[in-house]
Amino acid sequence: MDDLSRSDPLPTRRDFTACTGDGATFCFMVGAGETYIAALVLALGKSALIAGLIITIPMLVGATVQLASPAGLRRVGSPRKWIQGCAIVQALSFVPLIIAAAYGDIPTWLGFVTLSIYWSAAIGAWPAWSTWVARLFPETLRASYFSKRNRICQISQLTAMLAAGGLLYLGERDGWQLKAFMWIMIFAALARLSSVWFLHYQGDVKLKTSDIIHVQYRALPKRLGSSGDLRIVLCLIALQFAANVSGPFVHPWLLDYLHFDKASYLLVICTLFASKCLALTLLGGIIQKFGARRVLLIGTAGTSVGVLMLAMSTNLAWITFVQVYSGVMWAAWELASFLVLLESIKHSERTSMMALYNFTTYFSIAAGSFIGAYILKFMDTSGGAYVTIFILSGMLRLGVLWLRPTRVRASAVEVVSPAPMKDLNV
Repeated sequence: MDDLSRSDPLPTRRDFTACTGDGATFCFMVGAGETYIAALVLALGKSALIAGLIITIPMLVGATVQLASPAGLRRVGSPRKWIQGCAIVQALSFVPLIIAAAYGDIPTWLGFVTLSIYWSAAIGAWPAWSTWVARLFPETLRASYFSKRNRICQISQLTAMLAAGGLLYLGERDGWQLKAFMWIMIFAALARLSSVWFLHYQGDVKLKTSDIIHVQYRALPKRLGSSGDLRIVLCLIALQFAANVSGPFVHPWLLDYLHFDKASYLLVICTLFASKCLALTLLGGIIQKFGARRVLLIGTAGTSVGVLMLAMSTNLAWITFVQVYSGVMWAAWELASFLVLLESIKHSERTSMMALYNFTTYFSIAAGSFIGAYILKFMDTSGGAYVTIFILSGMLRLGVLWLRPTRVRASAVEVVSPAPMKDLNV
């Protein structure tokens, strides 16, 4: 099926509601479960090294396994069924963690296997999901709808993080910390299972074998080049690499080096989420007016400035201000990058290309974090070390602007029908 000839039905209000519910429950799972997995591993008596590797290594395993997702989707033929299956597997992967919290121990190898399954299901759903929503939601509706959806998802994730953090605080204070972890993982699993219900009510699209073709790897260097239609993909991967030189170490900087108390730490974290939510109320209209690519460039430059600003002062008021600014810039980058990916990749290549994008992105994230970790270790985790990785990350992000994407070729853009609904109540 060619992009220019396809005619999918327009989405109904139930589709918007179901897609938003799926996103909200997924983000609740991330906020309550995924966020605290490393903390659970430490509470079970594992070393800090294991707690770090048990996130990174399974993530890379998942990024590799999900390369098979286009073949799986081609066999199933239904994005909804494929993603529901991934969601169920992901929810079930919490069971060993729940048992571990209940009994106070888990074999290290089982922890790695469990989280490898978790990440394989999580990342494996993304290529099919991007194909699904690109077919279901016309381009003219995406900026308005996904800005609202992203805002709800941010609120859901923050709510889950705070609720789980509060439960852990009570458990630590009263001597039932592991039981608190057990309930947190139960709630995370239930949240992911509930997303299966929302997925059931989101309209499906039927895919033919011709809708999921293999990407010709030999042609990729040319297409990723300065005049290629996939230049934007290279820019996004490069930004992820640059951001993760410093990103994973902001929390240790606040807690271990600056010794922020829990109230100050929560203020900084909540400020970032609140800033994102407020920015998303306006970003949909801004993208519709100026285009996703311009907003993406602004977001890229803005996040560069934000991390450089962190290197200027350790004052709480200044860091809070930087979080407000960074929240706006990251909200712009995240929404714009998602929309640009949907509009830049041909429909028939989208599933395979998104699987390849996931693979390279997660390995880039790991590479960036390894560089940051090496600098911190080499400089004995000093204040100068943190300043160094902040400046390096900022300069690398600015360097991404040299990869400025060119205009998308017409053959890569989907032709869509005019939107019948201007106001989306989701």
